[in-house]
Amino acid sequence: MCHEEIMKKILLPSAFALLSIVTVNAQATSSTLTLHEIKKLELSGNYEQALSSLTPFYSHSDLKKQLEARFVEALIYRKQGKHQQAIDALGRLPKQFQLDTNKQYRLYKELGINYRRMGKLDDAEGNYRHALKTAKAMNNNDFVGQSYSNLGTLYDTKNEMAMAMQFQLKARDALKDSQLHGVVANNFYNLGDMAMRFNDLEQAEFFFTKALVADKKSGELSNIAGTALRLAQVTFKRKNYLQVVEKTTEAIELLEQIPANVSLARAHQLISQAYLKLEKGVKAEEHARLSMHYAAQTDNQLQRFHAHIIMARAYLYQHNPEQAQPHYEWLTRFMAEEEENAYLSQLYYNLKAKYDFQQGNHQEAYEALSKANTFFAQNIEKANSEQALTHKRTIDTVMQQQRLDDSEHHRKLTESQLRNAQLMQRMWLFVALTCLLLGILITYILFSKNRTARLKANLYQQNLKQKDQMLADISHELRTPLSVLKLHIEALEYNLLEDDTLAYSKINEKISQLNHLISDVYQLSQADNQAMVVNNQPYCTRTLADSYCYDIKRMVQSNDLHFSADVSIPTNASVLIDKPKLDRVIDNLAKNACLYTDKPGQVRLKIRQSCEGLIIQLEDSSPGVSDNEKPRLFERLYRVESSRSRATGGSGLGLSLCKSLVESMSGDIELRDSRLGGLSVRVTLYEASATPKVKVPQTASQI
Repeated sequence: MCHEEIMKKILLPSAFALLSIVTVNAQATSSTLTLHEIKKLELSGNYEQALSSLTPFYSHSDLKKQLEARFVEALIYRKQGKHQQAIDALGRLPKQFQLDTNKQYRLYKELGINYRRMGKLDDAEGNYRHALKTAKAMNNNDFVGQSYSNLGTLYDTKNEMAMAMQFQLKARDALKDSQLHGVVANNFYNLGDMAMRFNDLEQAEFFFTKALVADKKSGELSNIAGTALRLAQVTFKRKNYLQVVEKTTEAIELLEQIPANVSLARAHQLISQAYLKLEKGVKAEEHARLSMHYAAQTDNQLQRFHAHIIMARAYLYQHNPEQAQPHYEWLTRFMAEEEENAYLSQLYYNLKAKYDFQQGNHQEAYEALSKANTFFAQNIEKANSEQALTHKRTIDTVMQQQRLDDSEHHRKLTESQLRNAQLMQRMWLFVALTCLLLGILITYILFSKNRTARLKANLYQQNLKQKDQMLADISHELRTPLSVLKLHIEALEYNLLEDDTLAYSKINEKISQLNHLISDVYQLSQADNQAMVVNNQPYCTRTLADSYCYDIKRMVQSNDLHFSADVSIPTNASVLIDKPKLDRVIDNLAKNACLYTDKPGQVRLKIRQSCEGLIIQLEDSSPGVSDNEKPRLFERLYRVESSRSRATGGSGLGLSLCKSLVESMSGDIELRDSRLGGLSVRVTLYEASATPKVKVPQTASQI
């Protein structure tokens, strides 16, 4: 390729880059850029322009924009290699702003990166650890992965490869589904770099390829170009020289869009070496010239050294030592001024051997080649020593990690054993309590059964006694009328009575008494066996009350007693009752009142109906019943042996039967002292009323 074409290739990208900067400057002067646009400038590598555009935001009224501008400023300083300026800018932020957890994480991360690049590894690790702790507190897997990746890079710098690999693998797990493509790319890049250290080129190529894909998604040109160039270097080591040319050319196209002279110099050096391997000297010379051009624009003497080496190699490959001479002389001066470096010396003396050989100085070429081999041996020994040291540190780290893992395992095992012991203790305590409770429960059940059995036995004995007593009383009650019947029948048989009509009357009376007694016993038996059937029917309350008043009045007056009635019933009221049963109750109560009231006495009937039910109260005058005897009046065959006792012919079953009949109709019967001086019996039928609530005028004598 002619020199004019090479100059065009050199000058055209520079011209386009200059035109781009002028265009951006013109846009910046015409209007203030937004933070988003400034970040685009930073991503494209226009750092100075981005810094100058940030100035208006330092005094912005919005504190959030001020803080973001300061973070972008520190990021640009870092990418420019001004790490102390970046640290100073970041150190002022906690004093000027209130940082949330997100911004705290960002602060620790940036401080860690800058300290690491300055070689202050302890400060870097402290900030990385704070960043990891903050990320875990936020429960943010992206930030956790980024923190692990940064710690892996730090331990790689410390040459502690085992720990570095562990952190990078943790980062990969945390970033598995992350959308922070730049962070993911950084993790894969670090893994690839470590694979290169272990000389695992296939694995390194895999990781760098993954990193390049992620970098392209992030859109940051400097990272894309850097990863593409690193991938090309791996490909060169794998001796795929055609692919090296393709991949390096792709990296160069990206690097030409940003001011990256050092990277461009390295890229052209790499592609020049690939062309030399492919035996294309002219192409190698072309890219060597481009490497010289970009290296000359940097202050990096080491980069210039490599550019002169590759330029001289290209000329010597074409057997043109005259053109290689200026580069050889520059390298000779460089080596004389610099301290001895085995790697650089090996490169120099290899080149010198080729140069002297082509100049015909075979003895000098031999001596140079011997020196090159000596330095090569030193480099091999140093590399082996460093590799051994790396392996030793790796083994030490692994052993330390193993001890930590063993200690952690022992701690977890101890905790597990302690938990199991506590669990067993609790289980035995639970079993003991369960057995105690079961014992108490079984004891209680047995005691309850025993007590129930005793109660049933006692009840059974009482029932037997009551049955025996009842049978004796009934036999006694039956004996009297039967004896009278027998006497009158015998008198009639032997014609001992003058008036047969009186005898038949007595016989009918005793038969009626027997029927009444048998009926009472039958109904009580039904009540005991819960076989009593209630048949409620609607009745007019007024008609019912009039009927009771009429019947009771006749019965009372026939016994030479005074009768009075107090009835208060709503108009058109009706009741739901079993009338035959209620008739029997009222009849029994009326008979008791007539039989047990001294003459001249009085009997009063009160009837009320309300929404609560039907109330019927029958009371008489003296004699009364003592409080001790009132509860026993409902006992079967019980008779009061006091002033109310007389030869009445009662069986003692009347009130007991009344109580059973009333309770079968869901009612209540109670005994009180009467205002008239005798006994008051009150019957309440709660479910009898079929009348809605009606306000009824009350009398002075209302119940």
